[in-house]
Amino acid sequence: MNRKTVYEISKTKPREVEILHMRPEGSTAPKTLAWVQYLPGKGMDVTMRCYEQKPRAIWHNPNNDIYTDSCMEFYVNCFPEHPRKVYLNLEMNVNGAAFCSFGVSRHARSCVVDMGLPHPEVEAEKHEDYWQVHCLIPAKLFEALYGMPFEFPVGHRMEGNFYKCGDHTASPHWGSWVPMPRLDFHDPDSFGTFIITE
Repeated sequence: MNRKTVYEISKTKPREVEILHMRPEGSTAPKTLAWVQYLPGKGMDVTMRCYEQKPRAIWHNPNNDIYTDSCMEFYVNCFPEHPRKVYLNLEMNVNGAAFCSFGVSRHARSCVVDMGLPHPEVEAEKHEDYWQVHCLIPAKLFEALYGMPFEFPVGHRMEGNFYKCGDHTASPHWGSWVPMPRLDFHDPDSFGTFIITE
């Protein structure tokens, strides 16, 4: 197992991961970090930070075209052993606006609100040298999506990826934690491994 494509999701202390792989179709993305923590009974706590002084931030409402702004994204498939590679994707900008959907690919997914489920709430902060977003994705949302308890022992394996993009920024860019064979964030075959740890 390649340790570079394994991210340990701790129950006690979030571990840092950096987006380092850039697609050649764009420029180099600003330095972007992420931390995820599994909180039993509560959900998955996601924080992402981008060292970008003037992020593009046009959109303000849920499920707008967030990816066209300066955007940080988290994708996770909680049960990759199941035949259908169903994942949740969360896209966030500096306004705290987010796009959240669930499905198997770019063209076969639905916004969670269209499924009658609550949209995750995102908190955003803008600082002089960086901007940051934080979201607790509720356990109840995962349970409703997967129809299974959101309860994981140490060693439970998930799959996912972290991304930074900005399709309509002054310098369009597409970066990821695990490299993509083509410019497509919605490719579960290129997800890395997440492992639940203490």
